[in-house]
Amino acid sequence: MRWLFAAIAAFLLSVPAAAQIVVPAPAPGAALPSPDWPYAPADGDKGPAVGGRAYQRYRIATPTAVLASFDQVGRLTGAPSEASDVAADPLYGDTRLTVTLASFNAIQLKPAAAMAAAVNATGQNVRIWTKPLANVDPRLDSYKVRLYSTGAPSSPGANYHEFNFSGLIREGQKNGEQRWGSFAVPVSQFAAVGTGADLTAVTWAMVTMQANNSAGLTIAVGNVELVANGLNKAKMIISFDDQYPNTINYASRAMARYGFRGVLYLSPAIDLGRPGKLTVAQVKTLHDNLGWQIASQAYSTENNVGAGGIDVMTSDQRTADVAKLRNLQNALGLSGGNTGSYYSNVGVTDMIAYPMFRQAFRSMRAYYFGEFSVVETYPWADPMRIRGMGAGEFQWGNNAAIYTTYWKNHVDRAIAQKGVGFLVFHDGLGGGMSNWRPAFDQLLAYLDANRASIDVVTVEDLESP
Repeated sequence: MRWLFAAIAAFLLSVPAAAQIVVPAPAPGAALPSPDWPYAPADGDKGPAVGGRAYQRYRIATPTAVLASFDQVGRLTGAPSEASDVAADPLYGDTRLTVTLASFNAIQLKPAAAMAAAVNATGQNVRIWTKPLANVDPRLDSYKVRLYSTGAPSSPGANYHEFNFSGLIREGQKNGEQRWGSFAVPVSQFAAVGTGADLTAVTWAMVTMQANNSAGLTIAVGNVELVANGLNKAKMIISFDDQYPNTINYASRAMARYGFRGVLYLSPAIDLGRPGKLTVAQVKTLHDNLGWQIASQAYSTENNVGAGGIDVMTSDQRTADVAKLRNLQNALGLSGGNTGSYYSNVGVTDMIAYPMFRQAFRSMRAYYFGEFSVVETYPWADPMRIRGMGAGEFQWGNNAAIYTTYWKNHVDRAIAQKGVGFLVFHDGLGGGMSNWRPAFDQLLAYLDANRASIDVVTVEDLESP
């Protein structure tokens, strides 16, 4: 046996050794290249990580009272023939109350009965629920909510307060089938009809609805609710999209003079570190030293269709795309990404992309063109459609009255309504429009002079005080 072991040992010693492979170590501190993030900074930040988690969605505000319950045709007083129960996507129970208008005639939706006890509506907000199904925009002429303190659904009387929600519905939900959504308006914005209602003792509400086209529209409706205003004075949010350095540099310096903080919506793979955009170091300064909120926008694209577009991705690919965004924020040590923003070509009515936003963010900001007669409420009327007013680069340009006519009016409405003013800037402060920087200075000085009535805050300040 000894000779066998000796033979095996001799054989093994005669086999040539395999060549040794040496893998050179990366240079100390060097950032590894990433196909997901080609503009990785030189300081070693390597995001995005693989994976991610969906953050819990913001909770909808609980109503203090239901002024009119609209869940079934059988529970309406004098139900119009245009109303029906449809067993599809109900808001309550197993059917939804659906209205189809095929004429110019106005209809009334009245609850089964008034509330058992009157409620004080002063200082509160009225919230409605709607789901557009077809042709709501532009055919919905009116969706008026009436508040009553006397009479009954069977005999309403001529004295009430009224507000027309049709503009909010049409702008926020458009024409095709959408998700259920809600809109809220301060009771102070309701106008008196006749002698008006006693707003300290409201007992019930009615909805009147009318089309401006006999070709028809279809809309599902929900309850009319009273929601407490969560603010004891107005708030103002100043936010920025698309990471333009000249605008951010000017705004951050001007806002710092007053101790005001902004909200930057970050699109890292699209903008961050690219020529003509903010660097990672600048974003960290805004976050770490100036206290800005770094919120979320797109990761890989703002397109809905075409190569790599959000709507042509699979559901798993969309989940992965937004997970990369959230993890890159974590890799850079940035907070505030729970707040999202819709994209240039992927808005609030994109129902293909909406599940991605719903699972990844607790609230979403939408960009609105034009002025607001009613500013955003808080709690948000709909956390997944926060109404931000565009500062005006695309609609008002270098208007000499950009401050006095638009921005100051927005602040004044927020103060009067004890709501949330929300401005969204792109590159208006970059220096190309001569009126904008002086107007921005006026805006900040006005906000500073009215600190007793309005606070400059971030979205995170409201949602996570």
